[in-house]
Amino acid sequence: MIPRADIPAAIRATWPPEAVEHVGPFVLGDGAGGGNRVSAAQLGDPVSDGATITPDDIARVAGRQSARGDEQLFMVFGWQDALDQTLAAQGYVTRDETVLLAAPIPDLAHVPPPVSCFDIWPPLAVQDEIWTQGGIGPERRAIMDRAGGPKTSLFGRINDRPAGTAFIAIHDGLAMLHALEIAGPARRKGLARLMVRAGAAWARDHGARLFTVLVTRDNDAAQGLYASLGLKPVENYHYRVK
Repeated sequence: MIPRADIPAAIRATWPPEAVEHVGPFVLGDGAGGGNRVSAAQLGDPVSDGATITPDDIARVAGRQSARGDEQLFMVFGWQDALDQTLAAQGYVTRDETVLLAAPIPDLAHVPPPVSCFDIWPPLAVQDEIWTQGGIGPERRAIMDRAGGPKTSLFGRINDRPAGTAFIAIHDGLAMLHALEIAGPARRKGLARLMVRAGAAWARDHGARLFTVLVTRDNDAAQGLYASLGLKPVENYHYRVK
């Protein structure tokens, strides 16, 4: 459904690090405190399985990460078995297996009822409050500001009260949803479902062909929500950490 090379590119474009540098065959992100997805090292050749990577290559990246005060952390995509085995042999353990879910935009898009969900850029202060309550701090909100290309936030309401927020951006026809957060009292009332469909409608109007989201394997609630909306797993990645 999605060419392999397009997946890392879409993740980096829609959820970008503050800066990147090349260390041998790896690309190393400077996440500026924004979490694993923007700070992990990954192969510069996104379609490679990593068969040519040596322990010395890994050590050079790890040394650079340590010099910056970062974890020794690598992102490994599902087709990179050789890289995964090399990292495991060097004492790196698995963290946060993540699944990329996708659905065609026409199957998902639905214009929301009046005053229930809005696309707004930049986000409102009340959306920042919802993100903060959900543990999404200023470092991750700075990532949203850095993203180029078509992007917006989604602002959900229930009974005329602020209740949800999310970020969505498009790269090369792939719309990627990030940071969906529903305020505690508003959960399990259908708002997340409504916001996902509204996000797909916005993405349709901005030229996207597929709607995607990244979800950790053990997040059963999110997995169930997206499965019920017809999103299907198309690829996966995980981290290896020293």
